[in-house]
Amino acid sequence: MEIINLVEDDALPEPGAMVAAIDVGSNAIRMGVATRDADGMPRLIQRYREAVRLGHDAFTTGILSQQTMDDAVEAFSQFRRILDQQQIGTYRATATSAMRDSKNGAELVKRIRDETNIKLQLISGEEEARLVHYSISRRVDLADKFTLLVDMGGGSVEITLCDNGEVVASQSFKIGTVRLLEMMGKGGDFNTLLSEYLDGMRKKIREQIGKRKADLCIATGGNAGAIGELAHQLLATESLQQISRKELGILIDEISVLSFEERVRDLGLRPDRADVILPATMVFYEIMALAGAKKMAMPDASLLDGIILDMMDGEERTFLSKRNNLIAWTRSLKRKYHVDQKYCKHVARLSLALFDQMAATHKLGHLERLLLEVAALVHEIGMYIRVGGHNRHAAYIISVSPLLGLSKHEKALLAQVVRYQRKAAPSEAHRDFTSLSTENQAKAWQLSALLRLGIALNKERRDRVHNIYVETDHHNITLHLEGDGDLMLERWAALQTVDYIKQAFDRKLHIDLNVKADT
Repeated sequence: MEIINLVEDDALPEPGAMVAAIDVGSNAIRMGVATRDADGMPRLIQRYREAVRLGHDAFTTGILSQQTMDDAVEAFSQFRRILDQQQIGTYRATATSAMRDSKNGAELVKRIRDETNIKLQLISGEEEARLVHYSISRRVDLADKFTLLVDMGGGSVEITLCDNGEVVASQSFKIGTVRLLEMMGKGGDFNTLLSEYLDGMRKKIREQIGKRKADLCIATGGNAGAIGELAHQLLATESLQQISRKELGILIDEISVLSFEERVRDLGLRPDRADVILPATMVFYEIMALAGAKKMAMPDASLLDGIILDMMDGEERTFLSKRNNLIAWTRSLKRKYHVDQKYCKHVARLSLALFDQMAATHKLGHLERLLLEVAALVHEIGMYIRVGGHNRHAAYIISVSPLLGLSKHEKALLAQVVRYQRKAAPSEAHRDFTSLSTENQAKAWQLSALLRLGIALNKERRDRVHNIYVETDHHNITLHLEGDGDLMLERWAALQTVDYIKQAFDRKLHIDLNVKADT
């Protein structure tokens, strides 16, 4: 085990004041121990690293060998001893690409739980990107910049586009360093193979970037830090945390002429870094060129840091970050799907007013409120594909979109809320609906009912309903409407949802008009 103490032993905080994060990557398993500094910011005080390369098995045979699993369990046994010795009760352990792609990854998760009592989560590429972005956003000022975030691991590369600090797109690509290393071992011209491997990524990034050029590329991951150190060592760059695209190209030339042994001996690289550093550097260069970025920053940010920040910042702050990412995503759809944002914002305002005033009836929380808000803002995206059945098309687009901050179950719920904005009600004949948990099926009914009402109250996009006041009892929901005009059309449209509201809330809907005169 490689151990890095970032503070003196006598400076360690009291037991119980620390948290730990574990990152099971494709190239190694890492644990970080952190506490808060005087300003309340998380401060990493110790790092542990076990050189267990799960990616070798995952990306060749697709099955983790018995030896690899034994090594991983032993690493977690070491971590358990550290957690117990330092009395750390708060931790989060996550696994990324290699574990996701392994056919027997679930078996290893169970073994780790049974033998070490550490619960390991398999996180999606979207969650990985969210945590990395969260780390970067706390360490780097992203305001007023169009930034490309590139987190390179052993199994995948998470690429996230940020506009003025907010995430507008994210995509996970299976071109991690260990995958590339296995590809190199299959023979053939590596540059040609790499170019072919990157083709799919190029197309998707170009679609998201359009004609814009990135002001800055920000790279994270172990290889990014190693590149900064090598550039400073070989090219005498001014900073360990920044490199130009031109310097990166020169660095590729310098590294490519060295053998594996020379990289270990002369450059001081660990063996498990020396073999992947060249393909990593080449991928970073290709991405920079594609985005038109002239500089790449390598800040002290990482998935491990993001996990720690997420744990220590508290629910309110992390939820705000998730909301910002999701709302930024809805804004990014305006250009792609020609969304009428003014109309959708009014539907969202009406739907949320209903949600807030009916809180005692539905007893849903802030996450469900956010899902309703997002659903209202994007409910028309399916019209880009086809007006007929646009609700189903919208649900499909959501189901295949990378949404930072939502779990797969939350994303599935969001898709169903949008699916049932109109036409048919939820049914046991609808596979995507029945695949939801019983609890989420009930939420889909209620949130889609509120969305239907919000849409009905903005019939024909007239924006005439200004205020809604809701009264509820055990049998009825009464809406008191204020606005311009007679609101008869809006009342009629809302009353078309009576049966749906009855099914969702077990109450009868009534509409009362309190019309404000036109001005």
